[in-house]
Amino acid sequence: MDTLEEIKSANKMLGDFLKAGDPQGISECYSAKPKLMAPNMKAIKGKKAIAKFWQGILDMGVKSVSLRTLEVEKLGRTAIETGVATLKGTKGKVIDNLDYVVVWKKEGKNWKMYWDIFNSNSPT
Repeated sequence: MDTLEEIKSANKMLGDFLKAGDPQGISECYSAKPKLMAPNMKAIKGKKAIAKFWQGILDMGVKSVSLRTLEVEKLGRTAIETGVATLKGTKGKVIDNLDYVVVWKKEGKNWKMYWDIFNSNSPT
């Protein structure tokens, strides 16, 4: 499997954990020393804090995420992905549309999110 397909597979896993309401599972999609940079807040560091962030997203009513990779550039054991995402709530209602950049690190045989950066396309 090539890097693009491996990252798409990792994104599917994140989506499956979100759909299952499992913030701990989502945090396992991140590297050993991750950083998440969401709109209107300071950077979040570490898996425990990232699980807490995703629990907050679930508590806001997000039930699923659709991730669409636009580009992946592999740089050794690191890769950079750009893409768009749609967060959905009950009955598929769109909650937000996002642009994102993820810096991935290869840990063992798996790609893990190292820096997860996204912004909302919805007016505030």
